[in-house]
Amino acid sequence: MNNQLSPVSWQTIFKKSVVWGIWLFLLAVIQTSIFSVFRPFGAVPDLVLASVIAIAIYDRERTGVIAGIVGGYIADALGGSGLSLSPLVYMLCAALFALLAYSVLRRDFLSWLIGVACSLIISGIASIICAYSSVSAAHFTASHIFSELLIPQFFSSLLIGIPVYILTKLIWSRFFNTREMEG
Repeated sequence: MNNQLSPVSWQTIFKKSVVWGIWLFLLAVIQTSIFSVFRPFGAVPDLVLASVIAIAIYDRERTGVIAGIVGGYIADALGGSGLSLSPLVYMLCAALFALLAYSVLRRDFLSWLIGVACSLIISGIASIICAYSSVSAAHFTASHIFSELLIPQFFSSLLIGIPVYILTKLIWSRFFNTREMEG
């Protein structure tokens, strides 16, 4: 079995960069504008992470990693959260689930659900690290962070992430060749 990826043309790389860049930027704008007012479960859902995991599962591994880095930077830039590990967390989660989708998991909704749930847990751990490293967050207790921040964000991201998954998969199937990932 040949595990090497087939070469990709510059046109395809450019097309993916434009399509996924616009999509991730649009999701980050929606996440930071609409969902800063309307908060399901009392938290802002992480739409960008949900899309990054879908991109990683359905597209090539390297596309998922790049989408993770770019998505993390876009989410941080528009979210204005200061010190954040989002680019690193998104990239690592995208790499992990892209490789798992290539070798162990299937490319389907259940794999995405597992990927997003695990990624949200990893992202929550990174958020705790950032919160405790921040001087302004010193008055928060661990129970407060879990009950009022992480658990509501987990469930809101899963719930609102489902339409994001559907739209991301629709974009992928509309713009990109499905045989391309077979390598």
